[in-house]
Amino acid sequence: MSRIPLLLILLTVASCSPRLTPFTSSLIESNKWEEEDLKKIQFYLSQDVVLQQEIRKNSSEIVMGEIVMNGGREVDQITFKAGTPGVLVQRAREEKLAISFESGDDQRFLIFTPHPKKNGTFVLSARNWEKGSGQINYGGNYYYTIPGSGLASLMVDLKASQTNSVKSRQASGRTVN
Repeated sequence: MSRIPLLLILLTVASCSPRLTPFTSSLIESNKWEEEDLKKIQFYLSQDVVLQQEIRKNSSEIVMGEIVMNGGREVDQITFKAGTPGVLVQRAREEKLAISFESGDDQRFLIFTPHPKKNGTFVLSARNWEKGSGQINYGGNYYYTIPGSGLASLMVDLKASQTNSVKSRQASGRTVN
């Protein structure tokens, strides 16, 4: 008997959560959306995206007549979890959408372009891809994606609404004059 309330809670939560659909170029074309229209759409990431930037730290110092070489590295990592909401900050060209996932900074965005082999679904774009890792300019700094991040695409909450209109009238008949 305790399973029934739990099942009802899960069904309620599932019915309230958004039903995400891939965002495609055909959606833009069929609805004739302009940049201002696209800025009103809430976008979501389909899967995790991880950006990494490695900063090498090399220095030397002279200690009691000896040269001591200090080396190391620092990694700056930015993670965007699947389902992270984002907004359009600019439409670079017809086929490029700059989506920001951080509030308050329109200079930090990821570029998405339609993929012809995925029915025009907007996928993460990079300067170049090599072994699943792509180079991305994010906020004026270059980062590399970890393998697998290149599969990320834009998703939207698409609610289908259909209205049918029936215009009806009844003929009253006609008589001879």
